[in-house]
Parts: sequence; C-alpha cells; structure tokens
Amino acid sequence: MEKKLSVALIGASGASGRELVLKLEESPHFSKILVFTRRMLPEWEPLLQAAEPKLQVHSVDSLDDMKTWDRTLIAGMDTCFCCVGGRSGNGDAEFYKTDYTYFVDFGEYAKAADVPHYSVVSSAGASSTSCFTYLKVKGQADEAIQKLGFPSVSIFRPGLLRNRRNDSRCGEKVAGLIPCIDKIDVTVLAEKMMIDCVNYHFSEEKVTGATIPCTLRCYLSLIHICRCRRYAVCRSRWSPYH
Repeated sequence: MEKKLSVALIGASGASGRELVLKLEESPHFSKILVFTRRMLPEWEPLLQAAEPKLQVHSVDSLDDMKTWDRTLIAGMDTCFCCVGGRSGNGDAEFYKTDYTYFVDFGEYAKAADVPHYSVVSSAGASSTSCFTYLKVKGQADEAIQKLGFPSVSIFRPGLLRNRRNDSRCGEKVAGLIPCIDKIDVTVLAEKMMIDCVNYHFSEEKVTGATIPCTLRCYLSLIHICRCRRYAVCRSRWSPYH
C-alpha cells in the first residue's frame, strides 16, 4: 500500500494557500494537512466535519513567535509549505517580516523537526540583487532557505496570480490585461505545488533543490524541471528555463 503523506503549512488563508489546502484535500496521496492559522475560513468547516478528516487547524495568535512553537506538532511530517505573502505597500518593515522572516522562521522550525522537504511560493523575478524592494526581499528569502540544509527545497516563482479568492487587487487586475506580463491561475499554482510534493516523495529520483518557474509556457515542463534540474530559474517570459 502506498504511503500517505502528512504536510503542514502557513499562509493557508491567502490566495495560494487556500487553494493548496483544497488540492491537498482532494488528493488521495495525503492523510494529514496541518494548518497553522490566525483565522478560520468558513470553507474549512465541512472538511473538519468529515468522517475521517485530513485537515487539522492549529490556531495561533501570531506568526511572530514561530521559534517557540512545539516541534512535536510537525514531527514525522513529509513536507512543510509556506504560502505567506505581504504587500510592499504596507511598509518595508512589515513586508520584510512577512516575506523574509516568516519564510525563514518556518523553514528553521521545519528543519529542526527533521522535515525533509520545504516548499514555498516566491515570485517571478525574485533576486537578492534587485533594485526593487519586493523582488530583492523575495530573492533574499529564496537564498536563505536554500542554506537551511533541507534534503529538498522547492521554490515556486509565479507571475501575476489570477482568479484569487482572498482579495481583489485593482493593480493586479489592470496588469492582468497586459499581454507581456506572466500570469498564472492560482488554482494551477496550487495544483503544481501538490504534484511537486507527491513527485518528490514517490519518485525514485530525488531532487536536492528546485526553483520552479510558474509561467504560462512551462506548465507542462514543471515536473520535469523539478526532477531533473537542481535550480531551474525563470529569467524571462520567452526563455522559461535555462
């Protein structure tokens, strides 16, 4: 009988996180989905009331104190997902805390519990040398988690997220109309994250690290990139991987 996977995640109430929870719930490969969250979503209620619920919700007051969380909560987990994401418009300090500190703190928490696989949502264009704060912080976080010593790290770098259910962003709606801007449906991103997790744990060929470019032109190449490339970074729309 095939092993069932256990996973944990933060950012489950955000755009990609809430879709990932549903994809994990639908997949027969998962038996436990532990969510650390500050608020309960109404859509989780039916999942929690199932005869054999996969979803478990662990309420936290803040993500600021992850260093004090009980490691036994994720002992034996197969993958930890980080789907948190802030807005640079909320100020540099708040954005850095959300998109760097939380990324790294949850990674350190997972690593201390011997979780073998860490999967995160970053951004297209992320680079620690970027002159744009948003992309620079994302790039710094990507580099930091690759140094934590996980057997495997998956970094998803999607373009503009379409059809997000958690909020409506006017700027993103306008940008979505521009043909040259990379876009991805948030449900597709969540599905690829789920598939990547299954692929890592059940594939004979284990990946030591992967940066997954989620652009319109690499959907079908995603799993191949994850398995066969150590770091496949999307540098432009017209050349989705190098």
